[in-house]
Order: sequence, then structure tokens, then C-alpha cells
Amino acid sequence: MNNLKVLRLSIQDEIVKLKLLDKEKDGLLKRRPSNYVLRAGGSILHDFYTGIEKIFEDIAKEIDQRVPMGEEWYSELLHQMTLDIPGLRPPVITTQTERKLREYLGFRHLFRKRYGFELDWERMKRLLIRIPEVLSPLEKEIETLFKTLGSAIANLK
Repeated sequence: MNNLKVLRLSIQDEIVKLKLLDKEKDGLLKRRPSNYVLRAGGSILHDFYTGIEKIFEDIAKEIDQRVPMGEEWYSELLHQMTLDIPGLRPPVITTQTERKLREYLGFRHLFRKRYGFELDWERMKRLLIRIPEVLSPLEKEIETLFKTLGSAIANLK
């Protein structure tokens, strides 16, 4: 039970940071695209997905007791969060949220492999603008997970 409380607080802290990234991007979107804006936008998008991935890794470690390994671990981890694991947990996210997050995962991979000046501003701008559309349902889905887990624990007592 204590592990679940710590996990929940840790995830809430991460969501606060993700919301700060969302605010940070607002100022960036008002600027003209330059190499610095490309790099800053790329960094925000990279941090955004990395923060979400940290949440998923923590859930996988603490609840699932299994973090994927191997070359495609990050893709497997994202899919793992859509699974209903009987006796353990319901899905963390919907398949619709998974589809949206795959775009951010793809960008994060690209960001790590390219030079900042090679980034596509129009693609980045679209992803930056959609951060709230991804973050809001994600936050609700995670909250639902903890409510469900809390109810399950309470019923065991």
C-alpha cells in the first residue's frame, strides 16, 4: 500500500512537470522559427515524452513487476500500458492515447538521431500545440488507474 502511495505522488510530481513544459511551449510558439526555436521545441517535445515514459517505467516496475528489455523496449513499454492485466491492474491508457503518444515517441527518437537544424518546424509545431490534448486524457486515465487500484486494495481488507 505504501509503495502505491509513493508511486502516485511521484507520478503526480511528474505530471506537474509535464504541465510546466506545456506552459513553456506557449512562449515558444509565438516566436519565428529559427535554429534556436527548432532546438528549443525539440527539447520540449523530447522532455515531454521522456517524462511520460518515466511514469510508465515506474508503473511497470512497481505494479507490473516487469519492464520490457531489448532493442524495442520503449515501444513495448508503451503498448504494455494498454494491457488489462487480470489480478494486477486495468489498462493504464487507452489505445487512442497510445496512438497519440506514438507520434511523440517517434519524434523523440528522431530528435536523438538528427541535428537540431534538420528538424521540421511544422511537424514540431503540430505536436507542441497538441500537448494539452494528450496530457489531459493521460492524467485522467492515470487517475482512474489509481482509483481502481485503491478500490481493489480496500476490498481486500
